[in-house]
Amino acid sequence: MVSRYVDLLSETDLNVLARVSGQGPADNAAGWFRSDPMRIAVALDDRATYAGLFETDAADPLETVSPLLVFAVVIHRGATEIGYHIHVPERHGSRLVIPVFDGERLARFVAAPATRLFLIELLGSYTRVLSGPRWEQSRGRWRRRRFSEMNPAQLAQLAASLPWEERTGAYRRLGDLALFLNGVFPDHAARQTLSPIDLDRILHSLPDHGQGQPLRLLQADRADATGPVLAALGPLWYRFAAKLVPVPSMSEQLTDLSEHFDQARRFLTFVTDRYLWNRRDRLFPAS
Repeated sequence: MVSRYVDLLSETDLNVLARVSGQGPADNAAGWFRSDPMRIAVALDDRATYAGLFETDAADPLETVSPLLVFAVVIHRGATEIGYHIHVPERHGSRLVIPVFDGERLARFVAAPATRLFLIELLGSYTRVLSGPRWEQSRGRWRRRRFSEMNPAQLAQLAASLPWEERTGAYRRLGDLALFLNGVFPDHAARQTLSPIDLDRILHSLPDHGQGQPLRLLQADRADATGPVLAALGPLWYRFAAKLVPVPSMSEQLTDLSEHFDQARRFLTFVTDRYLWNRRDRLFPAS
């Protein structure tokens, strides 16, 4: 699993990782890390790595390394630090923040290397967003509309238009979007409202509206806000993707995300508030 770091991080990333962590030879750090990917995970866990990137007077790390290295460092640092917190702040709406005493539970959730890698790649996938024009037929006429995978209604409409067995990618991306917006941009998701048409399109992405007793949440106050809607449906979308994906290891991981969606969301909010808040808009310009 940790071998995936070799594909995610560039040679420049690995050389910088060696410099800030103090690990590896100066003349061939990238090769040293690639010969044993576990060394990368060890360096990412090192407190010196975070300090070398974020607690110095050097240039902004985004000017020298890829966003993926930034995400890898903060996910690993957050996974270590969250266990020291008796309680973790929980957002309710766009303003109210209350303490929830589950730091140890969140630490156990992100202890698995596969979970950390999933979250790193999730964040990396939203630094560049798929968007562009698409044609769709409405009332016998073709209309040119702009598509963005950041728009949950458009993504849900795409999923609903596909045969069941071809919905794997769309359901996975809907789950990703629900987790990303509620975890990294909870303030924005809480303020943004959905039109009745968009809400209907999102609900039609489900193969059976009867599933979803979680959808009772949509009848609560502010049920038309993006955050509550996606928080209710995100686990379902991951569950459907898990049923359809042909790779057993990915199916298991998506099932785990569907069962621990709330923990993943809260951990991403913790990481964002603690390490990324002043870089969030630069890292995710299309959000």
